Amino acid sequence: MSARTYHPAAIALQAVLALANETEREVAGRLGLNLTDYRALSALSRSGPMTVGNLAVKLGATAATTTAIVNRLQTRGYAERLRGGGDRRHVHVSATAAASRDIMHLMRPLMDATNRHIESLPAAQQDAVAGFLHTAQRLMQDHLHTLTPKDTA
Repeated sequence: MSARTYHPAAIALQAVLALANETEREVAGRLGLNLTDYRALSALSRSGPMTVGNLAVKLGATAATTTAIVNRLQTRGYAERLRGGGDRRHVHVSATAAASRDIMHLMRPLMDATNRHIESLPAAQQDAVAGFLHTAQRLMQDHLHTLTPKDTA
């Protein structure tokens, strides 16, 4: 029985994902956050304001755990609670401008270098890179759905 060989691009993508995880840990540490708190902050930064319950679902955590996370982020100045205008009982949590600024300060060099490299490629190669990344994103999302426990009720 022979071992499966994978295309170099598939192997490189796995290496990029591993480096992304390492980068995420390093950025969290630089911000003075643990990885779980950083992931919560990232979810807030990407999605915008949401309830603690919705954030808990995104994190796969309990509401109580997520409340503690939000409290720590708020203490660091990285999250804020926003009360609803009509119903003050509705509270949403959002990332602060300081959080966005501090994350971008750490990520901008990589984003700028990546952008410069892609823009240096011929248009057809830029389109191929973008197409590959969009497809990889969709495949990863599909795979994630196969790994996520389904509600059997």
